[in-house]
Amino acid sequence: MRVPHGTEFDRLLDQARELLGAGDDEQLADANLAVNQALALRPESADGWLLKCQVQSATGDDIAALAAAEMALARGAMRAECLYWRGAVLGDLGRHREALRDIEAAFEALLPEEHWLLEDLYYEKVMMLEALGLPGAAVATCEVGLAQCPGSALLRAALVPAERARVRSSLKVLRGGAG
Repeated sequence: MRVPHGTEFDRLLDQARELLGAGDDEQLADANLAVNQALALRPESADGWLLKCQVQSATGDDIAALAAAEMALARGAMRAECLYWRGAVLGDLGRHREALRDIEAAFEALLPEEHWLLEDLYYEKVMMLEALGLPGAAVATCEVGLAQCPGSALLRAALVPAERARVRSSLKVLRGGAG
């Protein structure tokens, strides 16, 4: 009996997610194969392209991850998760200003049922602000994020280096730029 495309597509995406989630680099090739097979069935799927982006990012192929994020965005009508992933990959590529724009746009596009993404959005924003040399803004973002996600160990951990950088920056100013 032939399996309907939707069912086979979902099975392949679940398989790819499981392999990706295993945290075993040796399983990434199989995850990539499964997501490619799923995309062959439904190339219009934003979710398929998002998973492709995540697999490519996990393998360290940021260019391929960015291409997959672009494909997801083209099919995802500016969903918060699509914007988040493109921003994260742009950050990995050192394109911090573009990344920050995407992260900000993801905050704007965030739907109430996507609250699970909030912690990651704040964290990425903090990383982009630090990379741009804006430690005060990074600390403020951490604080706002912790108010929204009070149990976030990720944001608490990000706050320490951000606060340290903010203090260093203010000391540099106090010393007249010496440092």
